[in-house]
Amino acid sequence: MAQSYSRDFKKMITELIILNHHSTIKTAEEFNVPLKTLENWITAYNKDNHCFDPDYISPQERINQLEKENKKLKETNEILKKAVTFFAKEK
Repeated sequence: MAQSYSRDFKKMITELIILNHHSTIKTAEEFNVPLKTLENWITAYNKDNHCFDPDYISPQERINQLEKENKKLKETNEILKKAVTFFAKEK
Protein backbone atom coordinates (compact mmCIF):
# COMPACT_ATOMS: atom_id res chain seq x y z
CA MET A 1 0.00 0.00 0.00
CA ALA A 2 1.27 3.46 -0.88
CA GLN A 3 2.30 5.81 1.91
CA SER A 4 0.24 8.99 2.29
CA TYR A 5 1.98 12.22 3.26
CA SER A 6 0.44 15.45 4.50
CA ARG A 7 0.71 18.64 2.45
CA ASP A 8 2.66 20.26 5.28
CA PHE A 9 5.20 17.44 5.22
CA LYS A 10 5.56 17.65 1.44
CA LYS A 11 6.04 21.41 1.59
CA MET A 12 8.58 21.17 4.40
CA ILE A 13 10.64 18.52 2.58
CA THR A 14 10.59 20.29 -0.80
CA GLU A 15 11.53 23.63 0.74
CA LEU A 16 14.33 21.93 2.66
CA ILE A 17 15.73 20.70 -0.64
CA ILE A 18 15.00 23.68 -2.88
CA LEU A 19 15.47 26.63 -0.54
CA ASN A 20 18.07 25.17 1.81
CA HIS A 21 19.90 23.18 -0.88
CA HIS A 22 19.79 19.85 0.95
CA SER A 23 20.70 16.73 -0.97
CA THR A 24 17.67 15.06 -2.52
CA ILE A 25 19.07 11.56 -2.01
CA LYS A 26 20.10 12.17 1.61
CA THR A 27 16.77 13.81 2.41
CA ALA A 28 14.87 10.88 0.87
CA GLU A 29 16.88 8.45 3.00
CA GLU A 30 16.62 10.55 6.16
CA PHE A 31 12.83 10.90 5.96
CA ASN A 32 12.24 7.46 4.45
CA VAL A 33 10.54 8.83 1.32
CA PRO A 34 11.05 7.10 -2.03
CA LEU A 35 13.36 9.16 -4.23
CA LYS A 36 10.92 9.16 -7.18
CA THR A 37 8.14 10.44 -4.90
CA LEU A 38 10.39 13.22 -3.68
CA GLU A 39 11.32 14.12 -7.25
CA ASN A 40 7.62 14.33 -8.14
CA TRP A 41 7.04 16.72 -5.21
CA ILE A 42 9.96 18.87 -6.30
CA THR A 43 8.64 19.02 -9.87
CA ALA A 44 5.19 20.03 -8.62
CA TYR A 45 6.68 22.65 -6.29
CA ASN A 46 8.83 24.10 -9.07
CA LYS A 47 5.75 24.48 -11.27
CA ASP A 48 3.73 26.16 -8.49
CA ASN A 49 5.23 26.74 -5.05
CA HIS A 50 1.73 26.98 -3.54
CA CYS A 51 0.78 23.45 -4.59
CA PHE A 52 1.11 22.11 -1.03
CA ASP A 53 -0.86 24.90 0.63
CA PRO A 54 -3.90 23.55 2.53
CA ASP A 55 -6.49 25.40 0.43
CA TYR A 56 -4.70 24.94 -2.91
CA ILE A 57 -6.79 24.08 -5.95
CA SER A 58 -4.96 23.28 -9.15
CA PRO A 59 -5.85 25.32 -12.22
CA GLN A 60 -7.40 22.23 -13.84
CA GLU A 61 -9.53 21.51 -10.75
CA ARG A 62 -10.70 25.15 -10.78
CA ILE A 63 -11.60 24.88 -14.47
CA ASN A 64 -13.58 21.70 -13.74
CA GLN A 65 -15.44 23.44 -10.90
CA LEU A 66 -16.30 26.41 -13.10
CA GLU A 67 -17.45 24.16 -15.95
CA LYS A 68 -19.82 22.31 -13.59
CA GLU A 69 -21.13 25.59 -12.22
CA ASN A 70 -21.59 26.96 -15.74
CA LYS A 71 -23.51 23.84 -16.81
CA LYS A 72 -25.81 24.10 -13.79
CA LEU A 73 -26.46 27.80 -14.43
CA LYS A 74 -27.29 27.11 -18.09
CA GLU A 75 -29.76 24.41 -17.05
CA THR A 76 -31.36 26.76 -14.53
CA ASN A 77 -31.56 29.48 -17.18
CA GLU A 78 -33.32 27.10 -19.60
CA ILE A 79 -35.84 26.13 -16.93
CA LEU A 80 -36.54 29.79 -16.17
CA LYS A 81 -37.02 30.57 -19.89
CA LYS A 82 -39.56 27.76 -20.16
CA ALA A 83 -41.34 28.98 -17.01
CA VAL A 84 -41.56 32.54 -18.36
CA THR A 85 -42.97 31.24 -21.65
CA PHE A 86 -45.49 29.04 -19.81
CA PHE A 87 -46.73 31.83 -17.55
CA ALA A 88 -46.83 34.36 -20.40
CA LYS A 89 -49.23 32.06 -22.31
CA GLU A 90 -51.59 31.80 -19.31
CA LYS A 91 -52.36 35.52 -19.27
